[in-house]
Amino acid sequence: MKTKLLTSLTCCVFLVMLQPLMAADALIPQSPVEVTGTQGKFDFIKVDSTKNRLLACHTANGSLDVIDVTTSKLIKSIPTGAAQGVAVDDKGGRYFVSVSKPPKMVIIDSTKLEVIGEVPLTDPADVMAYNSDLDRAFVCNDEKPELWVIDPAAKTIVATLNMPGQGMEDLGFDDKGAYVYQCLKDSNELAQIDAKGQKVITNWPTAPAEKPHGMAIVPGSNSALVVGGNGKLVLMDLSSGKVLASCDVSQKVDEIAYDPGVQRVYCASGLGTISVVGLDQNKLTTLDPLPSSPGAHSIAVDPKTHTVWIAFAKDSKAYVQAFVSK
Repeated sequence: MKTKLLTSLTCCVFLVMLQPLMAADALIPQSPVEVTGTQGKFDFIKVDSTKNRLLACHTANGSLDVIDVTTSKLIKSIPTGAAQGVAVDDKGGRYFVSVSKPPKMVIIDSTKLEVIGEVPLTDPADVMAYNSDLDRAFVCNDEKPELWVIDPAAKTIVATLNMPGQGMEDLGFDDKGAYVYQCLKDSNELAQIDAKGQKVITNWPTAPAEKPHGMAIVPGSNSALVVGGNGKLVLMDLSSGKVLASCDVSQKVDEIAYDPGVQRVYCASGLGTISVVGLDQNKLTTLDPLPSSPGAHSIAVDPKTHTVWIAFAKDSKAYVQAFVSK
């Protein structure tokens, strides 16, 4: 009887451990849906899980496209200029959009979906992140190794942080919002920045990930996933900067998305594939890739439904596509 009980408990534990794997492997690609009335390529995309929306920076269309995640239909295409990155302010009811042309950060009322302010910038912007506790936006300069710190209320740049190399890519905050982590693609480093003090603390090498682009914080673990354009994904400790694990993914990955619910990271390559990697504590395991579309380098995941989204252009038309969990 005791042996049978132990066997049953062991089976239950094993099944619980397999749950994330089975959920991730059951993603089913849906048919691409045209974003009607728009055209051209996208840059970064993000899910607003509170409002059940996909926010797509539609760079070539000069807009932030707001899409209903339940129907894949366009709610509104908001003129912003060449949108590159987007951040969500749940508490303040705002979206922030970094724009390369004309150079600015756009502030949008997330309920009315209307532009309510702009912050002029000196150079084209790339991606961005927002800290609600500090009410500060951190925006990458797309032409110089600079990170702007913006006060959205005053609509002004309050600090400019200088970085090594020639260019920067993705960035994000740790769980507590104390530090900003910034990918430095030319120096092959990850910068740790004091968010409140507005100063660079240190830079850590990302090798074997070279030309780091996409980054995702792993909640509750004090670690981050960083992908290089050379086809290497690394897991980095955010206390020491040590590389804890690495694995192969597709080359030319830009944006990545991590789903903590199924412990999977999705890496979007413009070569037409989505690399899928499992994370188990400090171990990375390469799983079967998902089919994608050539040129699709924008990706996001909905943490509530585990749906993965991509956005891409084909000929003159623009599309979003969902990969839905069973």
